[in-house]
Amino acid sequence: MLGLTHCSNRRIGNVTSRGISGGEKRRVSIALELITRPPILILDEPTSGLDSYSAHMVVEQLSKLAASKTTTVILTIHQPRSDIFYMFDQTLVVSKGSAIYFGPTDTAADYFSRRGLVCPPNYNIADYLLDIAMDQELVTKAKNFNDVEAEKTGVTSGHQTHVSGNLVSRRPANHNGNASDTTRNSYETSVRMEELGSSGSSTASLSETNVVQKKQKTVYPTSFLTQLRVIMKRSLQTLIRDKSLLVLHFAVSVILGVFIGGLYFHVSMNLSGFQNRAGSLFFMLALLGFSSISALGAFTDTRTLFIKERSNGYYPPAPFIISTLLFDLIPLRIVPSIFLGCISYFMIGLSPVVVTFFKFLLILVLFNVATAMFCLVIAAGVRTTGVASLASSIVMLFMMLFGGFMINSGDIPAALTWIQYLSMFKYGFEALAVNEVATSQLIDTIQGVAFNVPGSLILQKLFGFDLGGYWKNMIVLIGFNVLFIAAFWLIVSLRLKERK
Repeated sequence: MLGLTHCSNRRIGNVTSRGISGGEKRRVSIALELITRPPILILDEPTSGLDSYSAHMVVEQLSKLAASKTTTVILTIHQPRSDIFYMFDQTLVVSKGSAIYFGPTDTAADYFSRRGLVCPPNYNIADYLLDIAMDQELVTKAKNFNDVEAEKTGVTSGHQTHVSGNLVSRRPANHNGNASDTTRNSYETSVRMEELGSSGSSTASLSETNVVQKKQKTVYPTSFLTQLRVIMKRSLQTLIRDKSLLVLHFAVSVILGVFIGGLYFHVSMNLSGFQNRAGSLFFMLALLGFSSISALGAFTDTRTLFIKERSNGYYPPAPFIISTLLFDLIPLRIVPSIFLGCISYFMIGLSPVVVTFFKFLLILVLFNVATAMFCLVIAAGVRTTGVASLASSIVMLFMMLFGGFMINSGDIPAALTWIQYLSMFKYGFEALAVNEVATSQLIDTIQGVAFNVPGSLILQKLFGFDLGGYWKNMIVLIGFNVLFIAAFWLIVSLRLKERK
């Protein structure tokens, strides 16, 4: 309909990257508004900034749309070409807020010529109408002609106000029934909304209609599955086209996995090896936690677009939320954490038991998803990216402090003990440490004295961990995920909407 098929697979572009032409961009904007199949489409200067050919293409497509009788097109336009001007069915000429002409486009020149305002030869009638509207003397001449002709033809100065549904028209009363005057007066139809107050029934009818419209549930033009498919396709294309974030997460997970594995390469099962194991596990959690802050920027880029599309009635929040979760959590959180864990696990020399390895990966994934969802909740609740980033960083640091590695849980002051139960680092680190060390034996020699200490004893005395707490910590991390997903869903549904 809008002649965009030839560029359907091209990027629209922006200030830094070139894309489709200006006329095509304008038609894309119009196409977006047509998604909801509006009965009336109002456009404010759709040809501004376009060359004459592009402007002609835009108006031609709008004319075809209006001719299809599915949408009424109303637009404002300045200085159109003559061929563009004659594409309009009706024309309204306004001067300083008052209508000086409203009627068929092809009779505008004859209307003003009978008032002594003749368009010069080889002159664009649209430009001449603009000249009349900008010149107060010409406007006064046209209005004075109306008064003089009314006296000659016996037309009274009284007016008849006609109300039909929501349409209000005000036109001079014709008492002699002259057909030409009737036609002429039809051109002078104007809408005076301030006179609605004189008709109490009309006002009541309009107000009741507005109340009913507010109570009506939004009806979307497509099904939920279609909305989800289109939004997911767009999210996938955005992720593929803007490779920097995806490639960076994968590269960081691989590079840092090799770095951690090289730093703690094949740690031994002694006291220093225990410290290195605990340090490597906590460092992996810290790395995944702070890398999750990238969710702030990724969501901020799409938040404004979502608010606009939601206000236009394209789709409800649900498909957007599902798409955001899928294309943020799977490629940017789950896959990188698996890469990091697989590379570093065997290089460090952690437990070779298969079950222990998969339990290790499960905790990494749950922890990374939980921290990413926490950042998404902050991003959805705080409109300013800088404030959201600062808040996320500070909260993440406090969770690290009470994560069980920097301070023994039994030595935390009583007034601050409750904070550790809000730390995702505590549950992630305790689960990883118990999974790795609880069943191991530490063999070392101190001043010539050899000893054999079970790892479970050190976990209890040094960290204050619960030896049977792996599954409990895993359930708590799952609970964090469910809580943050629910909070994100509620905030997006209730808060992220156009403010009026």
